[in-house]
Amino acid sequence: MSSGHSNLIRLREVTLWRDDVWMAMDLMRCSVFAVLCQRGIPEEHTIHIACEALKGLNYLHSKGFIHRDIKCENLLLGWNGEVKLADFGLATRTTRRNRDRLGTSKWMAPEVIREQYYSEKIDMWSLGITIIEMMDRVPPHYLIKDEMELFSVILHEPSPTFTYSYPTMYMRGLVAWLLDEQPATRPSAKDVLSVSF
Repeated sequence: MSSGHSNLIRLREVTLWRDDVWMAMDLMRCSVFAVLCQRGIPEEHTIHIACEALKGLNYLHSKGFIHRDIKCENLLLGWNGEVKLADFGLATRTTRRNRDRLGTSKWMAPEVIREQYYSEKIDMWSLGITIIEMMDRVPPHYLIKDEMELFSVILHEPSPTFTYSYPTMYMRGLVAWLLDEQPATRPSAKDVLSVSF
């Protein structure tokens, strides 16, 4: 995962010291989540962050990987507006027949919850949830603490939308596209980049 792509965090060095493994990575300013603790993110900045995340996802997917944990905590910001995807601890190959229920519950695509075979399209669902999180300051269904209740809501209610912010129709349309419940018609990162940005 230590690619040279500008939107993926770079692993610079790994060292074994005594019984500990030390990893040196790019130094970033903070996560998008840290910004959300202060305030919501305006739509124009949300678009920039989403576009940069899409570039990273497009590269990652083209190399045959699924991230599986896209959320504001794993989007890092640099001092000059750079955006990098981080935390590849749950990443897997697209060539593997994936159906493990892995990721963070509120960002999981329906097919992950159902433990069906899934593709890189799960990252697109998670990005849609992340866009809502950036503008609303919280992910959809954030008040639901019980995981089984949360999964039932995700599986049986319509795809979520914005609750606490007032995005443009463009942004509402983008999120609705990313949160298509059918993976076959959900866009890829390349699809979104070619149409929206």
